[in-house]
Parts: sequence; structure tokens; C-alpha cells
Amino acid sequence: MPHSLFVGRWQPFHNGHKKLIETVLKKKKPVIVAIRDTEISNKNPYTVSERWKMIQKALHRYGELVKIIVIPDIDEICYGRDVGYAIRRIDLDTKTEGISGTKTRIKNQTTKPIIWLTGQSESGKTTLAKALAPMIGGVVLDGEDMRESISVGAGFSKEDREAHNLRVARLAAVLSRQSPVVVAVIAPFKETRKQIDELLKPVWVYVKRRAAVRAANYPYQIPPSPHVVADSDAHRPHENALKVQEYLKAQVRPIKRTRRASEKRARKRTKSR
Repeated sequence: MPHSLFVGRWQPFHNGHKKLIETVLKKKKPVIVAIRDTEISNKNPYTVSERWKMIQKALHRYGELVKIIVIPDIDEICYGRDVGYAIRRIDLDTKTEGISGTKTRIKNQTTKPIIWLTGQSESGKTTLAKALAPMIGGVVLDGEDMRESISVGAGFSKEDREAHNLRVARLAAVLSRQSPVVVAVIAPFKETRKQIDELLKPVWVYVKRRAAVRAANYPYQIPPSPHVVADSDAHRPHENALKVQEYLKAQVRPIKRTRRASEKRARKRTKSR
């Protein structure tokens, strides 16, 4: 019997997706659910294995009517004339169609903060990372260590530096599922930092020092608007670490205040009944 095909990122697989696929399954027609093998990033935090389990759990009652497969990531579906199958849109109720994968990811808080320490060589990034990590329960990804592990043999051309930085970014994305990550890697180019932003949305800390290495073979473009500036000349590593920690705390305070305010309003409504 022919199947209906559903292709998606499923980041995550939520109730809206379930209801969409059930419009076919309830008619006893088999379906194929294709998982796009997307690269781990801020927008795609779940692994293929995790998404497979989500789909399996949500649709297990349909048994053999559901087949799950994994396909390479795609950006379009192309077809010619007389392809022998239909492409149709399934319209659901307004409430179901309003379910947002982005809002679900934010609600589930799938990742911990990633703090990226950028700055010229010898500016104090590694020292700051070692001071900061214990304060926030994080792990450190140091530039030298990364070159000796995931970037063995990489050179220092612009292309090699970019590839190395993005390798570190992908590793940070995976590790951030378990704990905060402090990255002490130069990331000297503005374009590369923009790509890292798209992958991670990290907290950028610009670490500066007058005695930092400056030479033609050590290119560095100063970030125009980092979240935090850590001056290694003016402050000790622990003081700069406290500055970063305070910034991180400030980012979660509005959320906590909103939650407390909501709970307070709920209690008032209960008392007025």
C-alpha cells in the first residue's frame, strides 16, 4: 500500500506535528516520517536519535503504520510533471497550527549557556576561562587543546582558522546539553563570529590586554559590541570572572521576575473567587 511522506526537522517533535500526521494515520494509511539530519545548532539542538525517540513515543500506538527514516538535510523538494503522486497541504485548527517549535525549545531549555572568550593571543583568555568555569559549573574548551584534538594538522590561514572555530562551536553545542561551556578560542574574524552566532548564540566576552600579541601573522578584528569586556590589565582573572557571572545572572532575572509576578497574579485571582 502506498505511504504518505512527512519530512521535517522535528526540533522538537511536538503535539502539532503529532496531530498533523494523525490526520492520515486515523484513516489506517501508513506513513513515512523522514527526519532531516540537521547540524546541531541553537535552532537545531536535538540529535537524530533524540528526535527518533520523540516520534516513536508519540506515535507508538499506530505500530507498523509508522516508518521512521533519516535523510540528509535538504533545503528544497523538487519535482517534474506527472510524478505519480500528490503534494497536498493539511490544514489543522488554529490552536494546533499556532504551536511553535521555537517556543517549545525555549520552554524546554535544552541547552546551557555558552560563553565565548575572544581576544588576541596572550590576552588572558585561558586564565579567565579557568577562573570562570568553576564559578558556573562549566567545562572549558581551550584553543591550544582544541588544536591538539579536533583540529590536528590545521594551519593558520583564514580558511583553516574559520574551519577550526566552527569545529569548536559544534563541539560546544553538543556539550552545552549537559553543562555551561566556556570557550577560550581567539575567533579573530568578524565573519566567523557571525557564523558562530548563527550556530550558538553565545555570550561574547572580549578579553583585552595591552601586551597581547599584535602582528601581521596574528590577525584580529576587535568585536564592536561584545556582551562583556574583560580588561586583563585593569582587573584580576577572578574579578573579570565575577563580571561575566553577574552578566549571566542578569540575563535570567527578568524571567524569574516574570514567573513570580505570574504566580502572584494567580494567587490573587484564587483569593478573589
